[in-house]
Amino acid sequence: MASFIVTFKFKSDDTRSERYDSFVKKINELTGYSHWDETTSFYCFELDMTAEALCSALYLYSEFNATKDIMVVIDVTNRQKATKGSLQWPTLLDSYLGF
Repeated sequence: MASFIVTFKFKSDDTRSERYDSFVKKINELTGYSHWDETTSFYCFELDMTAEALCSALYLYSEFNATKDIMVVIDVTNRQKATKGSLQWPTLLDSYLGF
């Protein structure tokens, strides 16, 4: 079991609401509604999968659009990360995470 942080940003356009809602629905399905989500665009929870598998599941089984949106999945337990979408400063993220 690994502890995860998922943070994301959805581009504002005419389909943002649908993309966002489907993304949140998929997180709820994966976690069984067992997660911390008191701040915006941020979830914290435990799952038995890798960062890459979680990122892929959220990408493939929601309406997340990698040409518009960005997602960062951080496995705190195993010190791994996975991303989808175009990050503006990926090297800075790597530097601050330390992995």
